[in-house]
Amino acid sequence: MEHPVSPSISERGYARPELLADTEWLASGLDDPQVRIVDARAAQEYAEGHIAGAVNLDGFGGIPRAENNDMAPPEEFARIASALGIGNDQTVVVYDTPSQRMGMVAWAFLYYGHQDVRILDGGITKWQAEGRPLTKTVPAVSPTAHVARPVEAVYCSLDQAKAAVDRDDFVFWDTRSLDEYEGERSAAFGTVTRLGHLPGAAHLDWVELLDPDTRTLKPADELREMLAARGITPDKQVAGYCQGGARGALGALVLQVLGYSRATTYAGSYLQWSNQPDTRVDR
Repeated sequence: MEHPVSPSISERGYARPELLADTEWLASGLDDPQVRIVDARAAQEYAEGHIAGAVNLDGFGGIPRAENNDMAPPEEFARIASALGIGNDQTVVVYDTPSQRMGMVAWAFLYYGHQDVRILDGGITKWQAEGRPLTKTVPAVSPTAHVARPVEAVYCSLDQAKAAVDRDDFVFWDTRSLDEYEGERSAAFGTVTRLGHLPGAAHLDWVELLDPDTRTLKPADELREMLAARGITPDKQVAGYCQGGARGALGALVLQVLGYSRATTYAGSYLQWSNQPDTRVDR
């Protein structure tokens, strides 16, 4: 079943509005068996109240990762998606407050080859502001036989990142806070051996992508202007990164929404990069 794009999203000028869903659209489809809602918040937050029908997949701890903070083999993700009752033919709608958690979960579904993935614009914050109900009932789901097939075009590996340093047609997008980028501190996730950022990386904090009042994604023209001012343009290959990958994944998703055809996530991110013996770090 085809699920059309909401008018409130299509009017904002995005190249790929089908990657977003609005609250009204979701509210009208809560009983649609072809829509699977994924709550990307922590388990405790989910237990305190969630959108009806949503299953929980924590964007920080629920996505399987390899030992070097890279993406895990596809069969590990498929096992999790299957246990959550998510079929390959379903529309997956991911939400959180919103924060970077939703970026990690939604991007993981895209990376592992799921065809129809959307982020709930404004997340549960907008949902509740509109007076829409929550529930504590955990839905009963039937396991599926989910198949994961990685899409390498949206992924940047460590070797690819090393080879991209100083390339004119490639830009690293650091989505962390300014003090992390400048090497003043590190996020409380994992251990980095050197503070700073990837060589030549452009900086734009992921929080700047959202309207501060509604928590919805800013209009396309405003986003493109902010990105272009930092050299993040559609003609370049872009690799979003942060410390652990979640904020960078959200940035890469926003680029996809804007139609950047060469948008990727450096999944290993700064946690991986800073712990390599042969990588350069700028401050």
